Amino acid sequence: MGMSTPNLTHMGIYTDQPEAMQRFYGAVLGLVVSDSGVGRHFRRRIIFMTGDPRQHHQFVLVVREEGDPPGGALFQASFKVQSLDELRQVVRRVNKQGARGLRQLNHGNAWSVYFSDPDNNAVEVYMDTGWYVPQPFADPLPLELSDAEIRTLTDERVRAVAGTLPQTEWSEQIAGRLKQVMEEISSD
Repeated sequence: MGMSTPNLTHMGIYTDQPEAMQRFYGAVLGLVVSDSGVGRHFRRRIIFMTGDPRQHHQFVLVVREEGDPPGGALFQASFKVQSLDELRQVVRRVNKQGARGLRQLNHGNAWSVYFSDPDNNAVEVYMDTGWYVPQPFADPLPLELSDAEIRTLTDERVRAVAGTLPQTEWSEQIAGRLKQVMEEISSD
């Protein structure tokens, strides 16, 4: 089975003005906040936003701290694949290319591989799991396990997290919120 080209699906930027940026992207593009919080592995406040009820996030605001790039700088570019085998292939190629910073994380709603490109830009390649899990959430992703073992591990872990829903239920909730926001900004 060949590999399809990963699709660019979302990106994140650093910001010094999280509330203003959140309001701006909500008012201009109709995006809603789908999650917000401080990560366990990446100790920054992260605001996840979407305009598509099928996608947990399309745009991410990362609150800048001292030592981070200035506001507006790229945080990461994210590419979606369709299978764990494709994710494993990416890991092999990343290692072959000598890319730095390889991390494999299970976000509950996505299985992700992170690494740095030659200019030190962060890149994520991921696939959806079928779950919504409140973010930020991150466990190690043991890609050496079989697909079935990874699925079982994920299912057991996320069922123990308060607020977890099947992706379809979460999408229905976000669709309602998006409709309301679009009606509000259309009346302006």
